Amino acid sequence: MKREKKKKELQQESKQLELGIKEPFKNRFFKIKRSIDFAVLRFEVRKFLKDPLVWATLTIGLVLIAQQISIILENFSTLPVYVPIFRHFLSAEKKLAQRDYIFIFPMISLIALLLSMLFTSRYYNNEKKLTRLLLFSSLLASISQSLILIDLVNLF
Repeated sequence: MKREKKKKELQQESKQLELGIKEPFKNRFFKIKRSIDFAVLRFEVRKFLKDPLVWATLTIGLVLIAQQISIILENFSTLPVYVPIFRHFLSAEKKLAQRDYIFIFPMISLIALLLSMLFTSRYYNNEKKLTRLLLFSSLLASISQSLILIDLVNLF
């Protein structure tokens, strides 16, 4: 019985609040402006953007990816059809892959860099040491991919 009365009262209140007044254009404009201001404020408050390790990882990672791509493009025509990309296999047949697969090195570096930046932006304030370890490991992954690629190109 009480529930029915409460439902009726809520329905009556909602009917009373619908006055049919249209919202002025200024209010819509100020709502959009407020949401943009909050987005900019959230961007400015992010502490991870002030960390030098983040910027060093981002800069060095992008430079190494660009270097990997340039090495591949310069030496792609001189590479044989099959290149020993997978060196951890024992048999020679499994080690060899087509030379088109050499583009996997910059892709791995790029994915590692993007994932580390994504997780750093989300968890920097909560787990600062863990995100620094993640950034450092991403930087080491890019460096190792570059060294492996240089060694592979120098074989031919």
